[in-house]
Amino acid sequence: MTRFEIRVPDRDLDLPLCVSCGQVFRWRQVAEGVWAGVDGDDGYVCRRLPDGWEVSTNADEASFRRLFQLDRRLAEVEANIVGLAPELAPYVARLPGLRLMRPRCAREVLFSFLCTSNNNLERITKMVRWLGDLGDPIEGLPVRAFPPLERLARLDEAELRRAGFGYRARTIVAVARKLMELGEDWLHGMRRVGYEEAHASLRGLPGVGPKVADCVCLIGLHFDEAAPIDTHLWQAACRLFFPEWAGKALTEARYRQVGRALRERFGPLTGWAHQYLFYDNLLRWRSRGSAERADTLAP
Repeated sequence: MTRFEIRVPDRDLDLPLCVSCGQVFRWRQVAEGVWAGVDGDDGYVCRRLPDGWEVSTNADEASFRRLFQLDRRLAEVEANIVGLAPELAPYVARLPGLRLMRPRCAREVLFSFLCTSNNNLERITKMVRWLGDLGDPIEGLPVRAFPPLERLARLDEAELRRAGFGYRARTIVAVARKLMELGEDWLHGMRRVGYEEAHASLRGLPGVGPKVADCVCLIGLHFDEAAPIDTHLWQAACRLFFPEWAGKALTEARYRQVGRALRERFGPLTGWAHQYLFYDNLLRWRSRGSAERADTLAP
């Protein structure tokens, strides 16, 4: 077990915000000022310090820093985004310390986002934690490693339906078995191809649509130009960039157009800008006192 301290102000890293805003789903607060979470086989317990975090892990400090992209100067990222789109200034200001995460385990990212279709954050988290509980305990930490592909491929659709996965059960089983055919390294190998090829390859998996493919490209494969368009991002995009589409359905053609427009505007900062737009809109929705809506993509 490794223990180290990260000296970083909240303004540069709001860890609770990062791990609870829909990028990852297996982090939880286990005590006042203490958060525990997992990235594949890497477990972390993070205890709040006056000027940062004390981290206990079976990994190392470099892994933690990569996970939260602590090599990136957040102030510079924020300034560049606002420079490219001044209308995003209040969005950035509202979410200090928000960082785009870089999980190591693409497998966990893929199966996590398979749970997100037509779903809300609370239910997604429960489903992903159910899957995570199939993994082995990580010694010395109150978390479990994400289960290997072989274990996921042995899942039964009926078992998942009983656990509340609904129609997503069929997709999870089918994708696990397809990945067994493609080989353990196929998914991580997508990091070595371009974004467009990776997105198209993910779309070839059973039941994977453009939004889930973009989520995996951004969070799991680390393509910063990916822009997942869900209900919240669609509403934000219509409010800021496409007012003529306000109140209209998100079709696949509009999905492609919004993604292309965001990439043209933000380039390699597209994923970062997406995160501000997505979570700000989610907070707006919650502040109106409405139940969190399901993410949807029109056929």
